[in-house]
Amino acid sequence: MRNAMTVVALAGAASVAAAQSTVYFSDFEADGGGFTASGVNGDWERGIPVGADGSALGGFASSAPVGGFSGDFVWGTGIGALHGVGSDEQLSQNFDFSGLTDISLSFQEWSDSGSSTFDMASVIVNGDQLYLSDGDSMDAWRAVNLDLNAYAGLSSVDITFNFTSTTVVERTGWYIDDVEIRAVPAPASLALLGLGGLAAARRRR
Repeated sequence: MRNAMTVVALAGAASVAAAQSTVYFSDFEADGGGFTASGVNGDWERGIPVGADGSALGGFASSAPVGGFSGDFVWGTGIGALHGVGSDEQLSQNFDFSGLTDISLSFQEWSDSGSSTFDMASVIVNGDQLYLSDGDSMDAWRAVNLDLNAYAGLSSVDITFNFTSTTVVERTGWYIDDVEIRAVPAPASLALLGLGGLAAARRRR
């Protein structure tokens, strides 16, 4: 009976371990969350948006958020300003997905870049474009959820928020907050956990 109870307990532990959990999260309140900004105009910056109006800044009539989706700080393509012309801006970080599966990426975006034809806000993972914003989140934050299972088990995964613009019209652009990656351990990891638990149970008998 004691052995049967041990097996049930181990099965329960494996089940808990298999549940998807957060492996990365940043709301950018304390710092930039490990992301690095680069690009032609240096548009990406971490700060507190103040609801700037594009037309008042000399650009197209577009609006920025006031603060973040949660808290105050965000990454944006110009805090209190317009994005540049001819922009090609990257906000990037490299992640290790070794031993992970069932991986997803979510974030909150405030987008006012006009469309997905001229000014483009996209998410690129290891060179693959997984998301292209329509450029108008209707003056509100909205959630974006992406499946990253194609990159499960890889030790080097580059995630880039990429923003490009034309040389014609300037807007308030793109803002990112509450970036989260969720995943579960790969089956091999669960098997090792189970074997370790059985060995420990046998030593106690």
